[in-house]
Amino acid sequence: MHMGNPDAVAQPPRSILLATDLEAHSDRALDRASVLARQWQAKLHVVHVLRPGFQGSEGVFGDDEPSAGREETGRLERQIRRDLHDAPDDLVVHIAEGEPADRILEIAEREGCGLVVAGTRGPVFADLVGQSTTVQLLRRSPWPVLVVKSRPHGAYRKVLVGTDFTPESRQGLETAAAWFADAGFALMHALDIPHRSLLLDADRGQAFALMEYDAMQSFADGARLSEGIRRELRTHIEHGPPEIMLRRRAIADDADLTVIGTLRRGLAFRVLVGGNATRIVEAAPGDVLTVRATHPVAATAR
Repeated sequence: MHMGNPDAVAQPPRSILLATDLEAHSDRALDRASVLARQWQAKLHVVHVLRPGFQGSEGVFGDDEPSAGREETGRLERQIRRDLHDAPDDLVVHIAEGEPADRILEIAEREGCGLVVAGTRGPVFADLVGQSTTVQLLRRSPWPVLVVKSRPHGAYRKVLVGTDFTPESRQGLETAAAWFADAGFALMHALDIPHRSLLLDADRGQAFALMEYDAMQSFADGARLSEGIRRELRTHIEHGPPEIMLRRRAIADDADLTVIGTLRRGLAFRVLVGGNATRIVEAAPGDVLTVRATHPVAATAR
């Protein structure tokens, strides 16, 4: 029995925040945010944050040259608008100063943004000691975070959703289905069972497989999905480390977006990034959307 009305699921956000450092690698996130803003007819907030003491900010030039900071801000805004070749109609540029993650999240909350978009310089978690801005956003953002790795070629075509059969992963599936309704969807459960062949004989292995299949069907039936997505939804069950299994499936399916739902937790979540979520974001070959359970703006994003 199918549950709920898909219309009750959060619709695409009406305000998107793109965090950019204006380096060469950031153009992919810029382009993807622009594609999404046009696709959803959403307002796009582009945020660039100058760290305290950055050469060119007003604080560095001092009180005797107050115009220098304004000139730098104007230059950065012109660069952002120039880099957006096909800018959405509703575009707002924010040039701020401070710690990047702090200011980005402040602006996201103030502007009612329902999605934070960020790029990556390569391995997302290669600089855990330095705690890159993207890592901090993944850890701290109460809103969904889209980590852009690939150059966009239109709307997302194939979406792979990872599930552990929890309500959090169901929210990830439902959010992605509402936001990317025209894409093809695959749902995958990956479970790492060390020494599985030693623990499960043939009969127990078959019973366990049937239990997994029933759990997958129950999970999918309980999700609020459109009839089109439900009818075409492909399901997969694999045994092995989730980050490796999801990566292999994404490559095999040529998926351009991987989605995972994560818990809203306290300090422990911020430190660990929700266990497997860290490795999944790092291993995925393409873009990754993390959906925080019961995020506060999803249903009412402006």
